[in-house]
Order: sequence, then structure tokens, then C-alpha cells
Amino acid sequence: MQEAINKLTTLALALGKPFNHPGLPAPLALVPDDVRLQDLEEHLDAPVRIRQSLKVLDAQTFIDYVNRFASDASAVFCNGPEGRTFIAVLDYHQPGQPSWATHKATYQCPTTVEWGNWRKQDRQKLSQNDFAEFIEENVKDIVQPDGTSTAPSAADMLEISRTLEAKKNISFRQGIRLDNGQVQLTYNEEIDGRAGASGQLNIPEQFYIGIRPFLGGEAFCIPARFRYRITDGRLFMWYELVRPDKVLEEAYTAVREQIKAAIGQVPLYEANL
Repeated sequence: MQEAINKLTTLALALGKPFNHPGLPAPLALVPDDVRLQDLEEHLDAPVRIRQSLKVLDAQTFIDYVNRFASDASAVFCNGPEGRTFIAVLDYHQPGQPSWATHKATYQCPTTVEWGNWRKQDRQKLSQNDFAEFIEENVKDIVQPDGTSTAPSAADMLEISRTLEAKKNISFRQGIRLDNGQVQLTYNEEIDGRAGASGQLNIPEQFYIGIRPFLGGEAFCIPARFRYRITDGRLFMWYELVRPDKVLEEAYTAVREQIKAAIGQVPLYEANL
């Protein structure tokens, strides 16, 4: 009985008083309200460990952050071109030494506005006027690669879009593929409700866009095939990007190699994040 009284007395005397021990990372105290242990780390000059989860927007910032805080315990994980996410755990476990893993940096390869614009309209059948407006709004992304003199330039594509916009009251009849790979569309202009003069419009078989899929990443030259359909005299046009999935894969691989080469001895693992 006396032993129990002594323990209660000791407990009562300890309430609210911080106590420390060489084995504790921070002082502790018994809080009177609900008799629980209260961590007093917030009253120290500095935390006992880093607790930080940061999301960065480009690969170079990710690299700089890892190189600033990395130690022998740090590790980087990535999950392939589909997830295209990189996570640096700067206080990761070591063999026989578990860690809290509370200091992280994440880079998720955000895509650019330009990539989103071209992917959104990829394979979408547009009216003559809507297609012309799209090309005119995004003509700055159209390039003419070296060694492809037959590919249309940005100026050529702008001229095609303006021609399409100007030819409003026309009826298309057919398309003929020419020897140079272009398609020649034949049309009749309607004047005062009657069939007027005939005309022809040449469009290229394909064109190229030069854009960066990832913000701050490398630029890629991507071919796009012209497609069209004539229905009851109305022209519908669209384009088909050639293997956009492969472009993302190559863009991810380029980022992965960039990070791997820049973080030195920090290991990089493929994982299911």
C-alpha cells in the first residue's frame, strides 16, 4: 500500500515538470490535464530532425535540392514514363538503421501548355474553320526540320489556315494525292446560290511541331500527319501526332538520365510509387 502511495506521490510531483535523459532526443513532461506525455521538442532551439515534403516544378530544382541535403542515407525513386514521378527521400533507411523518412522532395514532370494544346486536339475531326483557327493560334510551334525541305514551314501552314478561313462558301468535291506527297483538294465556289468558279487547294501530307513535353525539359520534333474527309461537300480536317506516347517515354528517359548523372552517389531506383 505504501509503495503505491509513494508512486502516486512521485507522479504528482512530476506533473508539469520537464525531465530529460541522455537517451531521449528531447525533454518530456507529464501534462496534468489528461496525464499524458508531452513532447517538448517545440521548445528546443532547433527540431531534432527535418520534417519536410517539397514539390518542385523542374528537374534542375530537384537536382539542386537533392545535392544540397543528400547524405549516405539518401535515395531517389522513380516510377517510369507513365507515372513520370521522382521522389527523393533524403533521410531514408540504411541496412540495420531504420529512419523516419520524413524529408522528401518530389518532381512530377509537369507537362507544358503547348503539349496539352496539341494533345487535346490530336485526332479530333474539326470543321474547316475550326481547324484553320487552331493552326493559326498554334503556328508558332510548327517547325521545318533540317533535311526535310518538303515539309511545310510555319509560314506555309499560316497561309493554308488563312486560305481555309477565306474560303467559306465553297463545296469540296475530291482529293488527289500528288507526286510530291501533297493532297490537292478541288472545290467549287458558291456565288449567289449558284455554282461558281472551281479552285484547288494543296495541303501537305504531314507537318512537324517542335515543343517541350515537360516544363523545363528538352524540346522534341514531332511529326503530325494531315487527315481530311469530305462529307456532302463539307471539309473536315484533323491531324494525328506520330507516337506521342513514345515522345513522352523519350522525354522521361532524358529527365531520368539528367537526374541520375547530376546526383552523384545517391542511388536511383525504379519503383511502384
